[in-house]
Amino acid sequence: MIALYKVDKELEEFITHILIKSGIQSSSFHSRKTVIDHIMNPFVLITPSIYLNEVESFSIPIVPLSLHLSDFKKTIDKYDLLGKNPLIIVSNDEKKWLDNENQMIYNKTFEICSKDNFDFGNAKINTSILIPSWESHLPIAQQTKENLYYVQPSMDTVFSSIRQAINLLGVTREMSKEKYQVQAIVDSAHDGLIAVDRQGKITLTNENAKKYLGLEGEVVGKYITEFIPHSDMLRVLQTGRKEIGDVAKILDRQIIINRFPVILNHTVVGAVSNFKEITDLQRLEMKLRKKLHEHGLEAKYRLEDIIGEEKEIREAKEQAKIFSKTDATVLITGESGTGKELFAQGIHLESSRAIGPFVAVNCAAFPESLLESELFGYEEGSFSGARKGGKQGLFELAHGGTLFLDEIGEMPLQIQAHLLRVLQERSVRRIGGQRTIPVNVRIIAATNSNIEEGITKKEFRTDLYYRLNVLSLELPPLRNRLGDIPLLTGHFIEQFNQMHRKQIVKVEEDFISVLQHYHWPGNIRELRNVLERIVLLQKGTEILAEDASFFYPKLRKNNTRIIESSAITIKESEKELIQGALQKYESKAEAANALGIDRSTLWRKMKEYRL
Repeated sequence: MIALYKVDKELEEFITHILIKSGIQSSSFHSRKTVIDHIMNPFVLITPSIYLNEVESFSIPIVPLSLHLSDFKKTIDKYDLLGKNPLIIVSNDEKKWLDNENQMIYNKTFEICSKDNFDFGNAKINTSILIPSWESHLPIAQQTKENLYYVQPSMDTVFSSIRQAINLLGVTREMSKEKYQVQAIVDSAHDGLIAVDRQGKITLTNENAKKYLGLEGEVVGKYITEFIPHSDMLRVLQTGRKEIGDVAKILDRQIIINRFPVILNHTVVGAVSNFKEITDLQRLEMKLRKKLHEHGLEAKYRLEDIIGEEKEIREAKEQAKIFSKTDATVLITGESGTGKELFAQGIHLESSRAIGPFVAVNCAAFPESLLESELFGYEEGSFSGARKGGKQGLFELAHGGTLFLDEIGEMPLQIQAHLLRVLQERSVRRIGGQRTIPVNVRIIAATNSNIEEGITKKEFRTDLYYRLNVLSLELPPLRNRLGDIPLLTGHFIEQFNQMHRKQIVKVEEDFISVLQHYHWPGNIRELRNVLERIVLLQKGTEILAEDASFFYPKLRKNNTRIIESSAITIKESEKELIQGALQKYESKAEAANALGIDRSTLWRKMKEYRL
């Protein structure tokens, strides 16, 4: 269909007649509302050029109807106006084109004036005024009827516009289809979406955007500043830089906003903004977390939950926090029981993947065939006993999150090759399957074995080692952080009191001394086990030094005189070290740093030893 917009009656009848004879359906609109009412139907719009600004925001093909200077000349010749001071009055845009014609074809024969600059009082006497037929609303048309001539476009001009409109009909349907596909996508989005052109005029929006911004009625085609006087979209149009995660309060709602420039040929031609109420984001996050929790795919421990004030453990936590800001693979090394999975969970929860799944697997806990199916999944019928419908592997379950591979040094060589391929291609293929499944997973691996020694023995692939060891984190054994034993002991006893309904309220200092003189080959895991055993078997409310060796015989070794004298010896040594550091360094901060403790611990020790 070809539609006419605000075309005067005489010209409308003429164009409609031509279209009907050409077998083309036509319609006429005289307001923006009527255009909007029919906008779902594909059509090309013909309108006088002065009305372009009213309809150009509708994203439909528009053919402007403009007068040529030859049209004015015909009227001048028809009424013999050449000697009667003919003055052509048109819009600014029309004047630009007519000035070119006047100079290049007519050698500046005609006087042309912009309607915005015309002053009726300064016009020459007996001036003949010529205006386009669609400009009957001009003030001059109301002020005088004498020497005023309306100019209609010639048949050549009209036929040229009609031919252009017919040529556009072929692409209108595809344009309309794409337009409504885009609008359907925008309308289906959970976010509020709004787009503006280079001038800040709204070109696209959805109901969510109108709800968040409090907009009513038709907003497309209007300037965004009509609704948001100091809109940040104008800044994006000016700078061409995207703005992510901006938080603003609009209509008593906390809104998180992302803004993006639309760039064409290195030029900013518009901007798009999407936004969502923060409570909606929190609700979605809680829903996702609940789902992950139900499937056991959730990390529980943050880095701040890891207990310890000794220098080595503080440095490990600081390094882990830095690693969490990247998406690179991390290899955590350390003896068994040093807390490698806790650090892996902490890195995950500090990262941008925090709301995604955290999937952990112990590579040493499965036989080779079972580990392969656990990691990569399998298709139905791929082997005897395979589940109907197949099964997702851990890589698929961890999509968008983190996969923690514990005891990576125990992984069989064949599976190492499969793992390397997944890391390189970022996709997995299930056992018995043909298709590859893209996965977006961060790998954190851990081992308590010497992988480099495994490489020498050809038990571990060199190329996989370098893939995994992009970032490395070594955790200290408990024997290197004995100063943390009091903190750990207090934490575990409190935990076991609640778990086992016990009432341990006091721990003898000599008991701590016994713990600090033990080698702890099982590290924190062994300490936790010892303390749980003692709490469970303890009948009173106090743990004494002799309880350590009684309930855990291993603590008797090399501890014959510990119960009587170890606490005194350790305290004397600690006091001497602190005195030496205070004498050597000018400030408490320097002394604390040299001792490997923080300032609050130093002040507490000084108070204890009355230094």
